[in-house]
Amino acid sequence: MTEKTPMMRQYMSIKEKHKDSVLFFRMGDFYEMFRSDAEDVSRLLNLTLTKRHGIPMCGIPYHAAQNYIGRLLNAGRKIAICEQISLPKKGIAVRDVVEIITPGTVVDESFLDKKSNNYLAAIGKVSKVMTFSYVDLSTGEFMAASCSDNHPQEFIRKELSRLGPREILIQESLFDEAYFRSLSNKSGLVLNRIPDWLFDTDSSYRQLTEQFQVANLKGFGFQADDPAIAAAGVLLEYLKDTARHYLTHLGGLKKYSEDLYVSLDDATQKNLELIRNMDDGSSSFTLLNVLDETSTSMGARKMRQWILNPLRSKTGIDARLEAVSILYKNQILLSEIRSVMSHILDMERLSSRIGLDKAHAKDLLSLKDSLKKVFEIEKILEKAEGFSPICTPVMKTTLQNMADQLEEAIMEDPSILLTEGRIIRKGYDSSLDELRELKNNSRAVLDDYLNSIKEETGITNLKLKYNKIIGYFLEISKLQSDLVPDHFIRRQSLVGAERYTTSRLGDLESGINSASEKIVELEKSLFIAIREKLKPEIPVIQELCNKLSELDCYSSLAYTATIRGYVRPQIRDDKSLLIEGGRHPVVEAHLPPGEFIPNSLHMDDKTSTFALITGPNMAGKSTFLRQTALIVLMAQIGSYIPADQAVIGTVDRIFCRVGASDNLARGESTFLVEMNETAHILRNAGERSLVIMDEIGRGTSTNDGLSIAWSIAEYLLEDIRSKTLFATHYHELTNLEHDSLMNLSLSVQETGDDIVFLKKIKEGPANNSYGIHVASLAGLPEEVVSRARQILESMELHKQNSTLIIPETQPVQQQDLFSSDEIVLDQLKSVNIDNMTPLEALNILHSLQENLKN
Repeated sequence: MTEKTPMMRQYMSIKEKHKDSVLFFRMGDFYEMFRSDAEDVSRLLNLTLTKRHGIPMCGIPYHAAQNYIGRLLNAGRKIAICEQISLPKKGIAVRDVVEIITPGTVVDESFLDKKSNNYLAAIGKVSKVMTFSYVDLSTGEFMAASCSDNHPQEFIRKELSRLGPREILIQESLFDEAYFRSLSNKSGLVLNRIPDWLFDTDSSYRQLTEQFQVANLKGFGFQADDPAIAAAGVLLEYLKDTARHYLTHLGGLKKYSEDLYVSLDDATQKNLELIRNMDDGSSSFTLLNVLDETSTSMGARKMRQWILNPLRSKTGIDARLEAVSILYKNQILLSEIRSVMSHILDMERLSSRIGLDKAHAKDLLSLKDSLKKVFEIEKILEKAEGFSPICTPVMKTTLQNMADQLEEAIMEDPSILLTEGRIIRKGYDSSLDELRELKNNSRAVLDDYLNSIKEETGITNLKLKYNKIIGYFLEISKLQSDLVPDHFIRRQSLVGAERYTTSRLGDLESGINSASEKIVELEKSLFIAIREKLKPEIPVIQELCNKLSELDCYSSLAYTATIRGYVRPQIRDDKSLLIEGGRHPVVEAHLPPGEFIPNSLHMDDKTSTFALITGPNMAGKSTFLRQTALIVLMAQIGSYIPADQAVIGTVDRIFCRVGASDNLARGESTFLVEMNETAHILRNAGERSLVIMDEIGRGTSTNDGLSIAWSIAEYLLEDIRSKTLFATHYHELTNLEHDSLMNLSLSVQETGDDIVFLKKIKEGPANNSYGIHVASLAGLPEEVVSRARQILESMELHKQNSTLIIPETQPVQQQDLFSSDEIVLDQLKSVNIDNMTPLEALNILHSLQENLKN
């Protein structure tokens, strides 16, 4: 095989159209890859790379392709599936790409995280306005937004952090690979350059109205000149090109409005560890891990969305809290719902596979079984006060008809392959039943036919035989040949007999010989027809899934509140923040029951809106800051909270600037990152925001840091006037005076040279930072700790007389390898009490006591 063979010319022609994808080139029972694709894939998948006529090549079996495709997707590759379309009588097979699988467009469950959405996003700019859209092809969710403020990069950074897309389409003039990769936590992120001219509002508008078969997009909330449409149109075009299929399950384009949700920038999402921890990026030790007790995959994805999109509206929050409260107060109802819900499969993604013609028979069987469970939940909810039915009467009729049809059509334990048959239930189609009867009982069918012919003709010695030359035939002795009816067709004459056939016998023979093939073909056509009938009902299934996932979230939050001792917060439309006995939900969940030390916080609507918190490191400042933010966030997603009681005034944004981090890849030091995040807060925070700031200014010199921290505190107090918790190690800040400021600190118990961190918040500033004690607890060498105490004493003296004299280092006495205590203990262990008189025992005790004194 050389570059000049017809097959390689065909390969090169197809590859030219798909340069950015790995081309899976079907040859018989294998997908073959050539040249650079072969070199790349062999390295990624550990496959043997061979050469033929100098052309690198490798291949994978057709039946095992799914496993290899999944690994390539995780590595950030796109795969173009090139199949044999037809086999002409002459020349090579006709081949073409039938599908392009990319990380952002995959719908196969084996390639997806069942608890997370799989987003594809598009970013562009139209008339100086940032246009942004995202879609999850596996669920049908399709959203668009635009941002016209002065800081569109902050909007994009926040959205990409919230969504975590696996693939992004970026307008060419905005393309900056290093920048966009720095915003993602996805190792296999795919970035695509899209020509600027494709981000066109007019052409996108036409595409979208055609897709949704509407005259305009006003019903979806978009005007014809809305910049958000441009990114949505680019996404739609990309989906059509990759799926090579009409996207019937994209029910409609929705407008994402930031005004409906509490804004959480990327730093806040990270610092509060909402869905990913800062250690390994997993969901362990996160708020999601604590709250997600959902029973379905749909509910798990919804819970993730709720945590990242807390509500601003008091009405919406109270509605969720009321639903959680009903279940919380009725534990029997809660248990029944959770039990039935656990048997409902992922109908949301299943409906998408129906729309894309990727659903197999077991998928439809799962849909039927899940719908039956939905009807059970409906009956349970009928006896629950305060809950509306999941289904409207029209929905219920549609879903019941769907379940009945699937019950009638699909057999139990069907094959997932259309090429195997074993899909359609007996009795659904009479033609199929006849073919199966023919295949399974061919001898009985022939005997029945023979008996009917004997009865019809009166030829008693009529026989039905078979040979390989003429097939099935009827044999009659020459003595009865005069009884042969006219429709008999002579096939062969023998000395004493005549052989005949009939049109019916010919049909039976043809049927018996081709029954298996016909069964498979008929089952396939029947199944496809059933699947097609379901497509118009996909919007009904999607609406059902939305309601089910919400119910699952309510039951999850009620269950979490039950097992963790949470209470219902009171929600207000003001700036109050009153928390009695608040606890950190994540830290508490990983401690033995009762070990977490609760703390309270009282911030009213007009005064005491700024809490300045001082105290030593390790005393619990950061935990208290984070727990306050998490409690507010939990309340605004509609969850019960870890506290004795609470009054939460709704916030529009939460900002959390805690911890130290750098971004060396972008040339940003720890202090620069800290200042960038702080500048973002000061630009965007408002009076109804909650601001959490921890140790601002520690990344630079003491005087610079103190000056910056002081100035920031004043700006928050006087200009922004947000609810603020401001933790600092600069005790000078406690001299700040303002009507809205209150000083809080962490309690410390001192006993001689020892201190105990009580981890309790108290009113008033801290007296000491106890830094040297913390250093000692951390295990610094005694020489270092002792020297630090000497220098500290000199510095404190300097404050009094303005003369700083650093004392000379005093040698620390080297301790014996074994202390006297250890020696005495060893002596005591070696004493044989059973062989001693009382006097000997007293003498040894006196000796040991003297050793300890010395």
